[in-house]
Amino acid sequence: MKIQKIKFIGLLMLILALSIIMSHFLAAVAIIGIPIIISLATGLIMFIDNGLGILIKVVIAYLFIGLNDIGIKLFAGGIHDYEGLGWIHMMLFIGLVPSLIMLLIGTFRDKNSTIWTKLGAIIIFVALISAHFQLFKKLGIPLS
Repeated sequence: MKIQKIKFIGLLMLILALSIIMSHFLAAVAIIGIPIIISLATGLIMFIDNGLGILIKVVIAYLFIGLNDIGIKLFAGGIHDYEGLGWIHMMLFIGLVPSLIMLLIGTFRDKNSTIWTKLGAIIIFVALISAHFQLFKKLGIPLS
């Protein structure tokens, strides 16, 4: 079981590192790839049996999405103007649709949690994403 967790964490770190490296050297490709990277990471988190509870999976999914968004905004298109920031937000919302669907499917498939825990996990995910957008919506835009 510990080997599976280590492989799982290593794979997620590899995806995040590739995302940030791509955003630094191939900014346009990284921005267009946001929906794929977010969906892939959320699918790995929700559908691989790693022994984690549903609340922890939801928080890890948010952390990955948030770190990816912050990395893209700091290293790719959001540094220059509002147009790049809008493009990043559009790609992020496109990626959040399949991520939310996978989160719903993975949450309601969990047999170890009660219905209140499952609903709480979904509410926590939506609240974390909403707070992330409020806190980091203009990250990377120069103050002038």
